[in-house]
Amino acid sequence: MSNVHPFSSKDMIQEQASHWISAIDRGLSKDEVSQLHIWAHQSMAHQEALFELATLWDEMSVLNELSSLFPYKAPQKQPAVFGMSTAASFLVVMLLGCIMLIYSSYWQSEENDYVKFSKIYRTKVGEQAEFVLPDSTIVQLNTNTKLEVAYSGDRRQLILSRGEGRFNVAKDPSRPFTVIAGDKSFTALGTVFNVQRNTASDLELVVTEGKVMIADPSIQVDASDFNRLKDASDNSEDIKALRANVVVSGEKALIKQSKTEPIKQLSVDDVQRDLAWQQEMLIFNGESLGEALQEVSRYTATRFELNDPELASLKVAGVFKTGDIKGLLDSLQVNLGVEHQRLGEHRVSLTIAAKG
Repeated sequence: MSNVHPFSSKDMIQEQASHWISAIDRGLSKDEVSQLHIWAHQSMAHQEALFELATLWDEMSVLNELSSLFPYKAPQKQPAVFGMSTAASFLVVMLLGCIMLIYSSYWQSEENDYVKFSKIYRTKVGEQAEFVLPDSTIVQLNTNTKLEVAYSGDRRQLILSRGEGRFNVAKDPSRPFTVIAGDKSFTALGTVFNVQRNTASDLELVVTEGKVMIADPSIQVDASDFNRLKDASDNSEDIKALRANVVVSGEKALIKQSKTEPIKQLSVDDVQRDLAWQQEMLIFNGESLGEALQEVSRYTATRFELNDPELASLKVAGVFKTGDIKGLLDSLQVNLGVEHQRLGEHRVSLTIAAKG
């Protein structure tokens, strides 16, 4: 009904006015301008609250914007019983209280987003990307990768469907962090680690900080398990009982046909080579040409055809930028005498140069 006017308590008016002052400070949309006009003209008390808080906000742009929306003349008031400094202090406290009330629901929403979160991240062939999850965990994804993230109140679970990722895990003992790839799970015990999924049963794990437990995906690690396992080693009874493995900083685990091979200690050069993709580089140091080209193919649509059986076993070494096919082909020709011929946009034939 048009003759019914809303009635609000003083605290409610102050809260609403604080909301509008904050909105004016960030910038009003057209719809918000209309809504503000309606609210301000519902009561002179609404206008008074707006201008009082705008003055305390100490932002001339807010006061100017408010004045441009509608002129306001403060009503004549009786002299205050208490001093201006006391009144200002009171209003500052009121403003802070109102802001706390307004944003408490927002903060609660932020907390819920932190606890319960789900999203799928993808990269295309040749693409790399970095993401920050709600708990401040940093995830860096390599080429052609798909990662599903599902956070709940008691655990953080990620599924690496394909590709490779580096995980700089934010510490939260109440919610263990686990990456599932193929038929293995990798649970962080306070760490930075890299997981590469080649197939469901062929995986690679490199740990650069802290340690990671490799186990069967059916093993669900909760907070009490985490506290018991965080100081465990590969020979601990708890780890043996779970038929798990612990990999620590500077070590690499290879899983072949679902079986974890003996843990390998890495040199600094080994780590740099395995993780060179994070700088968009590929480093080869004695790998066969067949292996090298298989790695190169992860970053491009180009496919290579080897026309001589000897080519696959040639040993290669060098540093290449991911996706730089021309640089790779030029290097093969200059250093190994391997000639190439393009058979189409994404096909290259390789042959050993004829000896003259």
